[in-house]
Amino acid sequence: MLDSWSANGTVAKIKYIHGRMFTKENYHEMLMRRTVPEAADYLAHSARYKDAFRDVDPNTVHRGFVEALLQRENFNTYMRLCRFQELDKLPFYDFLIKSKEIECILSMINNINSGLDNSYLNDLPGYVIKHSKVSLLEMSRAENYEQLLKILRNTPYYKILVKIPPLEDGSADYTECELRLRTAYYTELLNTAKHDFSEMQSKQLSEMISREIDCLNIINAYRMKAFFGYSSEEIKKRQIRIKTGTGSVKRLDKYYELESPEDMLEWVKRSKYSKGCKQTSEYIESIVRSSQFAYLSHILAQSTAAPVSLYAFMKLCSTEALNIVHIIEAIRYNADPSAVEKDLIITA
Repeated sequence: MLDSWSANGTVAKIKYIHGRMFTKENYHEMLMRRTVPEAADYLAHSARYKDAFRDVDPNTVHRGFVEALLQRENFNTYMRLCRFQELDKLPFYDFLIKSKEIECILSMINNINSGLDNSYLNDLPGYVIKHSKVSLLEMSRAENYEQLLKILRNTPYYKILVKIPPLEDGSADYTECELRLRTAYYTELLNTAKHDFSEMQSKQLSEMISREIDCLNIINAYRMKAFFGYSSEEIKKRQIRIKTGTGSVKRLDKYYELESPEDMLEWVKRSKYSKGCKQTSEYIESIVRSSQFAYLSHILAQSTAAPVSLYAFMKLCSTEALNIVHIIEAIRYNADPSAVEKDLIITA
């Protein structure tokens, strides 16, 4: 077990980069740009993203390209932080690589199910390939679910997915694949946190990860009820259910059993999952994500431990990227800047 308190240099680096992240004022200034190239030029001259956009011609960018650049920059930042004090020698610090692997596998399953020929390769993040233990390029050759399983045979993902039988047309139940992969991912993440770090570190990470799982479940359950009319039992079957000692499984079961989406929204507004939310939105996803952003910002401000700081920071980076992509889309479609500004996930 590494004494992660000794990795104070990494924590200092994280807080330095965090101090350069976009503020409410930055988002406002970017929203005032009238075209996507102007917005891209703003990013290229920002302290936060000037390196990522240095060699990019603003006149050639589009929403998907900007999103890919943001994700690549965040991933590269993560890798640099992990290597700085050799943190990447511990399994826990693979959390973003493994998350990307799962995204790629799910993308390929969706590709198979949809019959799309080049979608997977077009979307494959090349910057992940050299860091992954999975043959991400080889997966593109799979023409059906069984072939994909063969390619994954020597990876941990095979044991998870082989339990899901292929459908008659060679596809697979995407929802079931996603649920099992996500459940296995978080289970392993919690176990490695317990093994790699001190009791105090493990507790902090467990609380943070458990809350993240809760937020995913809350949003997904609401969608199932509001858009598909699922019963409480159907919803429960499709949730990530990991007992972490926080009591959230039983607590959320009561949420799943509520009669209507409106009841769910009111439940969230009265719960800790809306605490710190600065929005007046009636969208449950915005409320929960805003609260989560405030929670993670507080964790990062208080933490002096590398694993806790890095995990919280990378989640904040992901939200920042979503905000920027949202602004790019708004500029592209001439949306009302004031309305867009209200939907951004920020702390103040």
